[in-house]
Amino acid sequence: MERPRFLAKPELVKSLVLLTLIVTSIVQTVILWDYHPKYQSVQSETQVATVDESLQRQARQVIVPAQTVVHENNAVFATKNTPKQIMRVIRESFEASEFKPLAVKNVPSLYAGVDEAVELILPEAYYADTLSYMLPGSYSLSGKVPQRALIFMGDDTWRIRTIMSDQSLWEGRLSKVGQGDVNSLFLKDSDRAMRRVTYTDERVNYIPVVGPEMNELFAYDVSQIQISARLDWMRDTFFPGDPNVQEVDPASSVGALTNGISVAEYDANLNASRYRNLSRNSTEQESVIGLDTIVEFVNFHGGWVDETSESQGLSLRFDAITPANQGFETTVFRFHVNGFPVFSQREAFINNDAVDLSTLRVENDGTQVRSITRHHLEIDRLISVGTTQLADGQDVVDTLVNAGRFENVTEIRLGYEIEYNEDTSRYVTFSPNWFVREAGRWIPFDQPEDWTERMMYRGLE
Repeated sequence: MERPRFLAKPELVKSLVLLTLIVTSIVQTVILWDYHPKYQSVQSETQVATVDESLQRQARQVIVPAQTVVHENNAVFATKNTPKQIMRVIRESFEASEFKPLAVKNVPSLYAGVDEAVELILPEAYYADTLSYMLPGSYSLSGKVPQRALIFMGDDTWRIRTIMSDQSLWEGRLSKVGQGDVNSLFLKDSDRAMRRVTYTDERVNYIPVVGPEMNELFAYDVSQIQISARLDWMRDTFFPGDPNVQEVDPASSVGALTNGISVAEYDANLNASRYRNLSRNSTEQESVIGLDTIVEFVNFHGGWVDETSESQGLSLRFDAITPANQGFETTVFRFHVNGFPVFSQREAFINNDAVDLSTLRVENDGTQVRSITRHHLEIDRLISVGTTQLADGQDVVDTLVNAGRFENVTEIRLGYEIEYNEDTSRYVTFSPNWFVREAGRWIPFDQPEDWTERMMYRGLE
């Protein structure tokens, strides 16, 4: 049987195969850079009573330990579980009781008599009941604010021991009430030994002994950025049924709505917005606003992270409370990507103010919510574009000490710097690095001079 002519010419076959591969590569590149999936708009809120409860993020879903480590005798390791998984197991397994301070005289250290334990480094607490988000049970902390918590087995009984902001120690008994797999709390990553860092203000956290190799990430912002569509959403969300709402002299990339009292502003370049004096319910508050009130307020005023972004590893977690400034406090929820916190330089915002694109911030004056400032980033896929080998933990500490900076540092964390491109491609990059909170602001440990950071509006931070 005679072979086809083109098969009789192997060089021609190779050329055709090579041409096919080149064309396929070009098509895939065009799709990667220019394809933007269809935006799925978020259903606007019309009445609080009609909001689908299944779409709300409850407090326990956004308040998780800032860090979790496993103690095994004299060694400390990173956990294999995410903080959210740890929270779920604790809540499903235990109730706390007999929670009280240890003896005033001869108080042991936090780790005394403990061989194996899971330690939770808690985010800066808004008020003393933070532990109630983690552990069901009735107990009073008498105004004490917990910083760290150990869960361990002592005298054949599960126990929790916490150290408070005033360095006092409290301990309680844990009753096993659920079906959670308690052993999973102690799953450690044997390849990630950790070292404890104690700062001048007695704050503590853990950093890897060996710097990890982390992915550099790329993504498109696929959210709605048309000013008219965003203003319609803001009108339905913040001014439902209000006939007095008017659009305020929009600039080329800025839109604003007001009813004469409240103002909603949107910057299309940054895809960020700020809502001022917009609470419909906080005017009726007679007591100090708590973290649960803040969470509920966000639920009804834009929500948290869309489901698509959440499926890609993007989340908002409770991060800290900034000190009151001019009578205002700000609750900060920070973006996390694959469990790592995200940090950004401050960008110019409406009226020459600034906005932090890596956080959602809720400002209140004690009894009323005054504003929300947030970025509307939505990601349908994260693309790894390379890896970065980060410095070892000891090298980071040595750098800070040798530069005379360590005494001003209150925390060291692994995370990502976000850079937001404002052109028509609307893409973001996430670059891994070590970050330090120095003199009240987060900056890369190796860029103290290059990383300029403007003040948040109203002079916060």
